[in-house]
Amino acid sequence: MVPGGEDVELNEYGRIFRRRWVLILVSTLVGLLLAGIASGLADRTYEAKADLFIRADSEASSSFENSQFVLQRVKSYPDLVNSPQVLTPVLQELDSSMTLAEIREKVSASNPPETVYVNVTASAGTAEEAAALANSVASNLRDVIRQLEGGDTARNAAVEAFVTTPAVAPTSASTPNTVLNLAMGLLVGLTVGLIAAVVLGAGHRRIRSSGDLPRSVDVEVLGAVAGGASRSSGVLAQETALQYRELMTALLIKRGGQLPKLLMVTSVGQRNDAQEAFGYQFAGFVGDSGARTCVIDATQQQMLSDGAVPGQAGTELGFSDVLVGEATLNDVLAATECGAYRIPIGTSTDRISRSRAARQGASILKELDDAFDVTLVKTAYDSHPLTTWTVAPVAEAALVLVSWGTSAADLEDSMRELQAVGVEPLGLVLLGGPRRSGGRASGRAHLKVRTAGRG
Repeated sequence: MVPGGEDVELNEYGRIFRRRWVLILVSTLVGLLLAGIASGLADRTYEAKADLFIRADSEASSSFENSQFVLQRVKSYPDLVNSPQVLTPVLQELDSSMTLAEIREKVSASNPPETVYVNVTASAGTAEEAAALANSVASNLRDVIRQLEGGDTARNAAVEAFVTTPAVAPTSASTPNTVLNLAMGLLVGLTVGLIAAVVLGAGHRRIRSSGDLPRSVDVEVLGAVAGGASRSSGVLAQETALQYRELMTALLIKRGGQLPKLLMVTSVGQRNDAQEAFGYQFAGFVGDSGARTCVIDATQQQMLSDGAVPGQAGTELGFSDVLVGEATLNDVLAATECGAYRIPIGTSTDRISRSRAARQGASILKELDDAFDVTLVKTAYDSHPLTTWTVAPVAEAALVLVSWGTSAADLEDSMRELQAVGVEPLGLVLLGGPRRSGGRASGRAHLKVRTAGRG
């Protein structure tokens, strides 16, 4: 589970990490860089160690008894290292300006379990200072132990302390531990990169292939079209023609070899060239099979004529004019270069209420259903007068065009909206992805299909 409440399957992590490898690499390198900078700026500290050996001599006791006596006594000796009796002479010997509190922070002692050794550790800003401090503390601790354990007249026992291993100047600093810091920086940077990749990959997933579909979208991807010629042009790029052929084949398989009489097409994501051209190109491809085909693009309030300047409103009569009774279907039908017919949306959209469009729009679509083998209607929820709510009840099948790079969340929202009007899409079509080739088809691609009511 990632932030946002979306589950991520194990096999999706590999896809996310491959897609976000640059982010992971940069995060890891930043972690290493920050660790290196921190290590470089940190003050160097050196540690030196000196060892004391403790022994007890008593003629009245056996060696075993002497060793047991020392094992009991030696446990208390590390506490003496911070006493004024030990540290005051050290400050004098080293001619140090430190206070007792300051020097206590720099020295320590320990007794390894079940041994008669006392290990003295001292730290300083240089290796030589650390060794000198450790040796001075060890020598003065030895003297204090001898003073305190000078002998027991009843048992004639005495405890002796010897500096067996004097401290030497260390060859490297104890802190900062550059290797450890770099390892931690790498681990932290890598972890942050992986977490960021998962959050971005799952929370802002983009649809670029069928593998990117969220699990909640249980609809098959029927094909992918990278884009080709202009909307009404009859010349397709070779790759685009092949992609339409594959889409047609998948659609026929889903429909048992028969194309739908009325095909509703709705779009998700940012409009692109492939989305703009899909209706005419696909209708032309269907028309090449011998089917009489008509296209209505209701997603544009007024379709541009073939010679119109992009962005300039057209003045053609169209579907909205048929709705208000100012034209007939025969008046607004226009042939395209791709072999299909098209019906502009018309000039009277502002004069039609939504309720009137809903009542009369469906009946006009049924007339087109009778006149053509395949009628393709591109629609949306706000494509007045042919909205999704108007077209859905009379459509035999629906396709959802998904622009390359559309967010998974937008696709899920669109699928829920379609389900709300009772539409179960036949499949998805991915539009506008990267092209694999740039050649042009030398001719028209033909595919023989069977349409309803035709032999």
